[in-house]
Formats: sequence, C-alpha cells, structure tokens
Amino acid sequence: MEMDCSIFSSVLKVSATLCDELFGRQLHCQCIKFGFLDDVSVGTSLVDTYMKGSNFKDGRNVFDEMKERNVVTWTTLISGYARNSLNEEVLTLFMRMQNEGTQPNSFTFAAALGVLAEEGVGGRGLQVHTVVVKNGLDKTIPVSNSLINLYLKCGNVRKARILFDKTEVKSVVTWNSIISGYAANGLDLEALGMFYSMRLNHVRLSESSFASIIKLCANLKELRFTEQLHCSVVKYGFVFDQNIRTALMVAYSKCMAMLDALRLFKETGFLGNVVSWTAMISGFLQNNGKEEAVDLFSEMKRKGVRPNEFTYSVILTALPAISPSEVHAQVVKTNYERSSTVGTALLDAYVKLGKVDEAAEVFRGIDNKDIVTWSAMLAGYAQAGETEAAINIFSELTKGGVKPNEFTFSSILNVCAATTASMGQGKQFHGFAIKSRLDSSLCVSSALLTMYAKKGHIESAEEVFKRQREKDLVSWNSMISGYAQHGQAMKALDVFKEMKKRKVKMDSVTFIGVFAACTHAGLVEEGEKYFDIMVRDCKIAPTKEHNSCMVDLYSRAGKLEKAMKVIDNMPNLAGSTIWRTILAACRVHKKTELGRLAAEKIIAMKPEDSAAYVLLSNMYAESGDWQERAKVRKLMNERNVKKEPGYSWIEVKNKTYAFLAGDRSHPLKDQIYMKLEDLSTRLKDLGYEPDTSYVLQDIDDEHKEAVLAQHSERLAIAFGLIATPKGSPLLIIKNLRVCGDCHVVIKLIAKIEEREIVVRDSNRFHHFSSDGVCSCGDFW
Repeated sequence: MEMDCSIFSSVLKVSATLCDELFGRQLHCQCIKFGFLDDVSVGTSLVDTYMKGSNFKDGRNVFDEMKERNVVTWTTLISGYARNSLNEEVLTLFMRMQNEGTQPNSFTFAAALGVLAEEGVGGRGLQVHTVVVKNGLDKTIPVSNSLINLYLKCGNVRKARILFDKTEVKSVVTWNSIISGYAANGLDLEALGMFYSMRLNHVRLSESSFASIIKLCANLKELRFTEQLHCSVVKYGFVFDQNIRTALMVAYSKCMAMLDALRLFKETGFLGNVVSWTAMISGFLQNNGKEEAVDLFSEMKRKGVRPNEFTYSVILTALPAISPSEVHAQVVKTNYERSSTVGTALLDAYVKLGKVDEAAEVFRGIDNKDIVTWSAMLAGYAQAGETEAAINIFSELTKGGVKPNEFTFSSILNVCAATTASMGQGKQFHGFAIKSRLDSSLCVSSALLTMYAKKGHIESAEEVFKRQREKDLVSWNSMISGYAQHGQAMKALDVFKEMKKRKVKMDSVTFIGVFAACTHAGLVEEGEKYFDIMVRDCKIAPTKEHNSCMVDLYSRAGKLEKAMKVIDNMPNLAGSTIWRTILAACRVHKKTELGRLAAEKIIAMKPEDSAAYVLLSNMYAESGDWQERAKVRKLMNERNVKKEPGYSWIEVKNKTYAFLAGDRSHPLKDQIYMKLEDLSTRLKDLGYEPDTSYVLQDIDDEHKEAVLAQHSERLAIAFGLIATPKGSPLLIIKNLRVCGDCHVVIKLIAKIEEREIVVRDSNRFHHFSSDGVCSCGDFW
C-alpha cells in the first residue's frame, strides 16, 4: 500500500501509547525516508513518542527542526515536560509559544496550571487564570480542574470552592480534585462531606476516588467506614488495583487492625510492589510490632523485592529489633548511602544507640543535605553532650546557605542549656531565632525557657513564658521546675494554680516540679496536700519519682520517720537514689544508725557508687569516729571506687573556666589567691569564723581553714571578681552540693563586693543578693 502522512501519524500515536521507543525510532527513520517530517501531524506524533519515552533530547530536537508547529505540537512538548516535573521548561515554552503567536488551548493551560500548582506559585497562577478567562476557556473541564487543583495546592481553599461551585459540568476528576485538595489542607471532615455530595450526585467512583477517600479514613482512623469502602471496592471490581490495595492496608494499619491489613496483603501472595511492602512494614511499626516488621523486611528481600529509600528509612526505626550496621551494609550495596532520606534515618538510628562517631561518618557521606539532616546531626551531638560539635554544625549549615527551622533552633538552644555551654552563645542564638521570626514557635520558646532557667536567668525565662502565645504542657512544667530550682516556691505554686484554673491537664512531671518547690522551701504540709490532689483529683498513680520526692521532702525537714514510712509503703523496693536521700539527711540530722543502713542498701545495689561511701565516711568524720571512717575509705580503695572530684565553672567573656579545689593551673593563679587572701581578711573583720566541721579530714584546725578557703567555688568567685567589671553579676556552676561554710562565705562576699552571685549546685540554684541574703532562705 502507498504510505501517507495520516498512516504514519496514527502508527506513531500507537508507538507513543506503548512507550516503545525502539519502534518509534524505526518509524522516525521511515518518516525521513519518505519525506514526511515536514507534516505537522507526523512531527507532533514523533514529539509525543519521544516525550512519553522520557527521551527529552530527541523529542526537543524533532520539535526544533519542525518548519511548521500548531497548538497541538506546543501542547504535546509542554505536557511531556510537565509529566516529568521539568517545570522551568514548561513555563519557558508556555511564554515562548504566545510570543511566537500561537494561542494556548485548554490542554496547554491545564499543563501550565498543573506546573504552577506543583510549584505552589499562587501569584503567577492568578495571572494565568486571568488569561484563561480572557480567552474564554475557564469553563472547559481540563482548565477548570487545573484551576481548582492550583488554588487547593496553594492553600486557597475558599477560591477553589468558588470555582468548583461555578463549574457546571463536574467530571469525576473535578470531584476527586476537591476531595483530595481538602484532605491535603487538613480539612478531612469537609472532604468526607464532598464525598457524600458526590454520591448524592450519582457520580460513578473511579480508582482515584477510592484511593483518596480511603486515605481520609486512615487519617481519621475510621475502621467501620474503611470496611464499607473495602466492600465497595470489591463491588466495583477495583480490588486488584495496587494503589487501592495499598491505601486499604495503610488504613487498616492506622486503625490498629493489623490482622485485616495482613490478610489483604497475603491475598496478593506476597507479590505486591515495594510500596505495599513498605506500607505493611510501617504498619507493624506503628502498632508496636517491631519483630514482625523486621521479619517482613527479611521476607521482602527473599521474594526479590528491592527496598527503596522509604523502606530503609522506615525499618531503621525498628530499634533495637534491627541492627543499624546491618542495614547500613545493605544501604551501601544498593547505593542509597548518599540519599538524604536514608542517610538521615541511619544517622538518627546510630545517635539513638549513642554511636555519635558512626552517625557523623554517615552525615559526611550524604549528598544534598537538607535541613532535616542537619537538624538530626545537631540533635545527635546535643544528646551526646558534645556542645562544641553541635555549635560547629549549626555554624556550617548557616554558612552553607541552609535556613534553620524551629527544630534546629530548639536543638541548639538545648545545647546551650548544658553546664559547660556559654550563656553568651545562647543569647546569640536567641537573637538569630528572633531575626528568623521563629522565636514565637512553641518548640523554640519552650527551649528558650528551659535554657534561661537552667543558666540561672529565671527572670528571662519568666519573660519568655509570659510572651508565649500558646503554652503546651512542656511550657507549664518547665516554668514550675524552673521556679522550684531557683527557690521561688510560691511562684511555682502560683503557676500550678493557674494551670488548674485554665483546666490544663497535668501529668506526673507537673507534680514532680511542685514537690521539688515544696522541698526546697520546706513546705511539708503543702507537699502533702498536693500529693493528695495528684492521687485523688488528677487520678495519677504515684511513681517511683513521686515517692522519691516525698522522701526528699520529709528528709530535708528532719521527718525521717515519715520518710521511712513512704519507703515501707512503696509497691516496689526503693532504689539507690531514695536511699542516698536518706543517707544525706542522716548526715545532716546526726542519725548514724539509719545512715549506716542506707549506705549498706546503696552499696549492695551499686557497689561502684562513690556517693554512698563518701556520705557514710563524712558522717563518721563529723561524729569523730575516725576509725569507722578509715574502714570505709579502705573499702573504697579495695573496690577501686573513686570519689567524684568537685568542679566549679564560671563563664567570662563567652569562655568557660573550670576550677578544682586547691587548683593552681589557671594563668592568673597568683591574682586569684591574692584576692582570696584579701577576702579572707575582710570576712574576718566582719566576724566570720570558719566552720571546720565541713573539712572531713583528720588534720589540725589551721590546715582545715586553708582547705575551706580553697574550695572550687571560692576560686571561681575570686577569678570572677578580678576578671569582670565591678558590680556585674557572677554565675557559678558546681557539680556537687555547696558546703555550709561556703554558703555563709558567699553571702558575705556578695555583700562586701556589692554583687549578685548565683551558684547552681547539684541540687538547686542559690541567688545571693548584694545585701547578703540567699534565695534558699538558708534551707540549702
């Protein structure tokens, strides 16, 4: 038969539909041979063949060589680029075709509007909408659907609904667009309402209709409706559609009906694609089935289904049922180690196991790190207490042009709350958060509150708390704990009362903060009252932590009988922390026999815990029983138990300095000791007499006085006094409790130097005012 252009055009369309590029090339050669390339219909079909085979280069070459092009030719090329998300090419060609005098048709506009929807460019979309109306194409179904989709993806739900209501002929695509758009904007119930209207209008449901509405059921955890839809899917004959099956499995998983999800999955004979396997693995993990998820992951590989990046990201959350190093090896074999998604999940898994070095190695290998990756690595360093490394990561990400989000700021501010972190840096990050307009974000403001409270700036914490537009339970609990740690018990209890007034649901952490406030202020009766409120009104069963707080409350007040009664009534055996509280109280209140019992309990539970030996040794020393003290010290040596050294830290000009008792390593040691001698003279002029009972060594009183004068906190204060401007406040952080003699001395130093001195010891904050008064009310 004689070949003509119409035959070649028709055959090329078939080739494009089959995505058979080889056949398309052969036809291309025949077109050249017969001289049909000048025909616009043949050229357009050739462009379509190459674009549907994702061969953009040859498709574009054919387009560029065509002598004549019509609107269908332009639309074919534009649609090909749009299908493959080459958005810039689509928009460039859309503008070029109009500049060259070709007016877009409804399908051209639909393709361009689809790209603008993906980009979320509402402004440019509005301009195109104007051109559409001008050309009278806004009533056509493809354009109308694309406009509705555009406004929904840009978050303009109201405008989309207006267009939907004005659309006279609504196809199933129109209904599907509005339903999925509502769901994407978090309007799940409104989406269900539209589905109901769709059914009332007798629109036949498509595969996409079912997929969208089943996803809604997953979001709303509607099991019964999911089951009804499952029946309809069978009735419509869509049960073998892979997308619908996967959506049903996800919905059953989220409704905690894993047996139904697994039954549906088994119906495929475990022959589903990687998406359905990943959905099932994720479902088991969401329903605390880590072992089942790992087994399914292994079965997936045996069936020859290759995991994708989402599969690896999901299975890495199955700790400790799976080993990250094993998954890491598989990730490397499948060339996913540089993927941002997989790499982030892998480094997060290593961080959770405390393997920060391995996490950092993974981090360095990731290409195109996004903000989630940077934030995960920063959070890893923060959890490991590696302050400097975390700050360096933050600096790197900002220098690389990555914009920090609220979670990044939350992590770096938590880093700055650490003992050795610089308060100056914390304030800088606060300023950066304000500049980025993220300081009012709930997780950032909560982190700021915690940082200021932990670094001794309770007034700044209070200011952040007051400015919070919304407060979650973490904010309330942090403020109560902050006030408690700073000795402001009444303010802590006022916050609790405000919570109660606003009907904020309290948790066990809330009451731990309340009990701490009562403990630090010696409010025994108040503590008992709030314990009753917790149990009776809030229906919170006392935990080990609550009982520990009550033991601490009674012990500090010298009510050791009541403390022991709490221990006796506990459902489980008291832990070492509770007995350590009893031991410390026995030392203060001279209860040697009970102290010995407490020490024995601690040593039996934790033979390596130096605190028990030290407290018992000190108790014997205070009672003058040097023989028993020597036995305890001997036992420590035999068991190789080392006493934790007492450190004190002070920050000066954004640099943190550490001091040990009797420390002479500082470059300004001569000036520091001269300042200590000067202070000693001035203190004695005020009538100060050293309390040598706090020196628990069998040495003469003169040497005891010298030991007291060189405690680490006094060295840090002396350095602060010579290294900072006169009148500026000092913040000292100590890893152990401040001794009674140092407490008296710091009150006097604050008075004679006219400075506010804040000391944070292992127990609480002490605010020493310039008039010689401590916030603890000497209930230290």
